[in-house]
Amino acid sequence: RFVIDEAHCFSSWGQDFRVDYLYIGEFISELQRQKVSQMPIPVSCFTATAKPKVISDICDYFKKTLDLDLVLYASSATRENLQYTVLYKETDEEKYNVLRRLLEQKNCPTIVYVSRTRRTRELAERLSKDGFPACPFNGKMDPADKIANQEAFITNKIQVIVATSAFGMGVDKKDVKLVVHYDISSSLEDYVQEAGRAGRDGQPADCILLYSGQDVRMAVPAATLPCRQIAMFFIMIVIWTSILFC
Repeated sequence: RFVIDEAHCFSSWGQDFRVDYLYIGEFISELQRQKVSQMPIPVSCFTATAKPKVISDICDYFKKTLDLDLVLYASSATRENLQYTVLYKETDEEKYNVLRRLLEQKNCPTIVYVSRTRRTRELAERLSKDGFPACPFNGKMDPADKIANQEAFITNKIQVIVATSAFGMGVDKKDVKLVVHYDISSSLEDYVQEAGRAGRDGQPADCILLYSGQDVRMAVPAATLPCRQIAMFFIMIVIWTSILFC
């Protein structure tokens, strides 16, 4: 049996399409030809964030490549143990002070998501200097450094990891009690995926989104509405989507 995680990567409509996933069917097909048994190799696909179009693409892919008819099993989308909070701050310095207070008050395993690779290093260094040991994680880091920082977080050698959306695939740390979005996510799907990494042990956990007018100007450069209006509109959608789909 092939068990495939992050199956939304099969679809160009997903938030993390990966071309390499499209070779999986070819590999399974070749392995099937080498088997003595004519029974098809079973396939299971898992994803936490898949819109109807993405689900359709996954099913179509395996029907075309392996003539398999996947059966859909969907669990409840409600995560009642997660508490969502949105905080508007005028400046980046105010955001940082709020982050420090949260880390001090919660004192728990925490993921801080940012939008840029440079910010992972800068924020992790500043937090560490201020007494909150943190490591950065982003897709452009040396692979050995990524593994070392990820393991330090998973094994509780550090409590805080500052990461881009590159962090999380294949990571199942159940005791994360706080996820802070220091920057606005690039998509609602990304937000749902990232916020959903909190409270996987079923215990209460917090998902906090910090934003400022500058964040929205960066996310929506061609905005015609006042930044505050756009931000509030985005945040309302984020909260609604998170409650329903994470």
